[in-house]
Amino acid sequence: MCAVRVAERYPDKKIAVLEKADRVGKKLLVTGNGRCNLSNLSACSENYHGEGSEKLINILFKNYSPEAVLEYFRALGLFSRADSEGRVYPLSNQASSVLDVLRRRIKELDIEELCGYDIRGIQKSSSGYEIFTADTTITAKKLIIATGGRADHAGRESGSGDILRMLGLSATKLTPSLSPVKVKCDLLRSLKGVRAYAQVTLLKNGEAVKSELGEVQFAEDALSGICVFNLSREANRGGCEISLNLLPDYSLNDIRAELTERISNSPDSPASELFTGVFHKNIGLFVLKSSGIKPSSLCKDISDKEIKKLCRNITDRRFECIENYDFRKAQVTAGGVRIGEIDPNTFESHRHKGLYIIGEALDVDGDCGGYNLQFAFASGMCAGDSL
Repeated sequence: MCAVRVAERYPDKKIAVLEKADRVGKKLLVTGNGRCNLSNLSACSENYHGEGSEKLINILFKNYSPEAVLEYFRALGLFSRADSEGRVYPLSNQASSVLDVLRRRIKELDIEELCGYDIRGIQKSSSGYEIFTADTTITAKKLIIATGGRADHAGRESGSGDILRMLGLSATKLTPSLSPVKVKCDLLRSLKGVRAYAQVTLLKNGEAVKSELGEVQFAEDALSGICVFNLSREANRGGCEISLNLLPDYSLNDIRAELTERISNSPDSPASELFTGVFHKNIGLFVLKSSGIKPSSLCKDISDKEIKKLCRNITDRRFECIENYDFRKAQVTAGGVRIGEIDPNTFESHRHKGLYIIGEALDVDGDCGGYNLQFAFASGMCAGDSL
């Protein structure tokens, strides 16, 4: 996107995209489960995270709002549509449509694609920047770092860490975001593959930090699902808990009354049948075991104290989050070049004239739902128009 915008303004300049993979845009093809959620109509600073991200997003979206990005894509020939949540997809529902219009424009503008280009070094020179591979050197008057995050959810190593260190730029800690959250729980294995609607709350020092409603997916040692992804930025750094309310539409009093009535109506039924019609069978067993109740025991033997435990484990089952550095299942990277390193109006480095840093290489990451690609495209447009 950045290269295209530069070439449209300066058709006489020589522009090249240096790509480590064997083809540009491969990572784009796996976004949105292959459909490419390229923007979100409601995108604003509240959807983004990182030190100083609020100011940066507010400045950027004045000229490069979701509407502006989509209008430009329409000019490139892409038809798109938004769903009821404001998430924008190509009309074809194929991520390849987004990549195809960009690659076609690159070809029309004679922008060179240098694939399989593994950068080993970058240094400032009198004429701009020298970029080295094992056997070649390219000299550029201006350089745009658009290398994305640490890795994608296909597990391929990528990102700009080494490049940024070569240039002496200050960066924040990198952690996976929009990813499953590893937790400590010996009973979790029994829920592997199960899904449940829940309210998910991130707690730090016992205080609620953020809460989401949605479908939770249980893995052998982790919690997953979009609602969990949106809490993963902080959760993956450890020192937090995740609380699940498995019946968010019911009050604690309603749940206690329901359990009391079920026990009273079926006193000789096994406890394993207590949640029939309420939860997936495995979730019911999980709640019982978490409360210290044997599934084979009878309902009439469940004490008032145990009913309180059941209510607590239904409405506030807590999981200790484990610090996670596994980027293989992450959709984005939290952390990156500090926003204070760049001019928020142009994305040019304060330290190095002619150096621009855009997209996920910066300490900016968004919620799940098209916000990260919106920032990627918008920052690419802004930098391209500012060169």
